[in-house]
Amino acid sequence: MEKIVKLQLALFFQNQMSRPDNLMNGVNSSMGNLFDAMPQILPIPPEAPAEIPRVQMRSENSKYNCNIACSRIDFILNGDFRDEIAWPDITRDFLAKAKLFVSYVFSESKIIRFGLIGNFFIPDKSASTSMTRKYLKVDLNSAEEINLRFNKRSSSHGFSLNNITSINTAVAETNGLADKGIFIELDVNNIPTDEIIKTDSLLQFIEKQMPSFSPDKVNGLVR
Repeated sequence: MEKIVKLQLALFFQNQMSRPDNLMNGVNSSMGNLFDAMPQILPIPPEAPAEIPRVQMRSENSKYNCNIACSRIDFILNGDFRDEIAWPDITRDFLAKAKLFVSYVFSESKIIRFGLIGNFFIPDKSASTSMTRKYLKVDLNSAEEINLRFNKRSSSHGFSLNNITSINTAVAETNGLADKGIFIELDVNNIPTDEIIKTDSLLQFIEKQMPSFSPDKVNGLVR
């Protein structure tokens, strides 16, 4: 049975922010003080890469995270390896929080790029065999590690999109035990243009895209 690791929404600013910490209080307030644990503001020098988070916020139960860098801001919902039967509840929760997140960030900054990412784990003691059977003609059944990555271009809601799929053999700790299996990451992101992304267009796209992350679609990638 598939395990849900996390869902993530990344928004990329048109212009880099010199003080990304200025967004911290507004994001938290607009999302109902969701990030109620002590935030971390990291003393990173200005010359450090812009994508490194300067601010890290989380909820006390560690279910929600928000990272703010000079070039981007990310909202993360941790699935905590919950079984796939929790997918409808997780989807509803993520969409509700993403709407608040997007609405505030778009009111404060112009956004030119986004990424919608899902991470999943499928326990499988014969992971190499499963991946070889699905994708490869060579005999790699005894391989210790197999990594696959492919990108399919598409378009939707006026966005030109990358649809990146990464599939790897992996070991994950679930219920206190180390399980062999297959780690899957789905990353849908737009190819940026000179046009500023509109709030409604992005929210409509996210809602339409979520079913492509559903358990039946994810399981179909390896079985």
